[in-house]
Amino acid sequence: MLPVLKSRCCSNYIPNKANSVSVPLVANLRQFGYRLLSAPYELIFKEEMGGEAQRFFVSTSQVAVGTLVGALVTLAFSIIAARALGPDEFGSFSIMVTVSVILAVLMGLSMAPMIKYASGAQNDAIRVRIISTSSVEIALLTAALTAIYVLLTPQLSRLFGISSALFLFSIAYAVISAFFALMMSPLRILSRMKAYALANAFQSVILLAVFLAFLSDDMRSWQVAAYSSYVSYAVIGLILVVYLRTYLRLQFDRFWAKKIINYSLFAAPGAFAAAFLGVDRLLINAFTTTANVGIYNAYFLPSITVALMLWGIFNASFFPYASKSGDRGALFRKINRAVPYLVVSLVPSIVFLEFIAFIFYGSRYPFSWEIAFFFAIAAVIVVVDESYASLAGSVGTSGAKVVTISSVLALAVLISVDVVLIPLIGISGAALTLIFANLAPTAYLYSKRSILVRS
Repeated sequence: MLPVLKSRCCSNYIPNKANSVSVPLVANLRQFGYRLLSAPYELIFKEEMGGEAQRFFVSTSQVAVGTLVGALVTLAFSIIAARALGPDEFGSFSIMVTVSVILAVLMGLSMAPMIKYASGAQNDAIRVRIISTSSVEIALLTAALTAIYVLLTPQLSRLFGISSALFLFSIAYAVISAFFALMMSPLRILSRMKAYALANAFQSVILLAVFLAFLSDDMRSWQVAAYSSYVSYAVIGLILVVYLRTYLRLQFDRFWAKKIINYSLFAAPGAFAAAFLGVDRLLINAFTTTANVGIYNAYFLPSITVALMLWGIFNASFFPYASKSGDRGALFRKINRAVPYLVVSLVPSIVFLEFIAFIFYGSRYPFSWEIAFFFAIAAVIVVVDESYASLAGSVGTSGAKVVTISSVLALAVLISVDVVLIPLIGISGAALTLIFANLAPTAYLYSKRSILVRS
């Protein structure tokens, strides 16, 4: 129950001691946080943390709190699901998610240009037009693609090498996850990082709660995990529709629609290639067993997924910031200076996290130090690659072209090396391939640094 606030003119007014204490306390905590961050910042970048950097890290830290809470809950879900469902059923769920990512590519093409252009908009009126126009495009395209996917289910399910039921679940997952991603994007544009963090955290909490509620001795299939994902994405997405209602209107601005579509067309091939990077699971399923897909995914979650989660915390603020920046060269140099520290800190941390995760997975999931090390190396390269790609994407259509080529290169390396190594050494081959598949586009993006730093 909220306390009743009384007027200062009343004789029984009592000053709020909690507020008078909390203000300096919050200030002291914030100052402590700055000091805590400034030491590694000065060590890595060889400069003092200025006001702009402090503001960036404040917004990033807000995302970090919610995302880390969400990540811990999601990791708990993954471990419980892997243990309860077993390698075969968990492998089927992993394949469903992989296929859904591919199906959702076209649905979300307008999100990156929406964030880029709306972040750089001068006022809310322009932001409303950009967000609303992008949302209308995404809604129409999603409806059309869903109809096409459903009509072509027999053919497409055979193409992916999965059952029609699994494919239909993938369509539903693609639609709901795209809706969730669309609703999260305006929070980044508007720098509402606390709301972004809370949405991430509560989505994970709902996911785990619904899964545990559905799970029983009679319901231990991949479908339980799928239904839980649907509910968690849909609930948070609908809440955000209400929260962002002033920015979501039935407006369609032709000028911005043309700019967004132009950017999307350049980015489309790269987005497709990036989505198809999950084809490694389909190849493992084709050359070995579904159970091996489950084991592969058991390594992937505490390594690549965790690395992408950490990157997502940073990029939630970084991409909008880079889109507005007039000195991308400084950002590029800072990324490069951070790389050695990422290697030293992330590789042993991720290997240790994988080891702990496999203890919880249970005896049905065999652990290999070699595979864990391959995944840890790949995870670090993924972070560097995503950093370069995000910086390039912030430039505009020229950067989008570069990112597209890098994604196609990654896919080409992944498939060509996987088809050789997976039949020979199984999961170890797929893990080793991840290193090459992420190293190649990283090297390419670095070679195009003149475009990355363009203002």
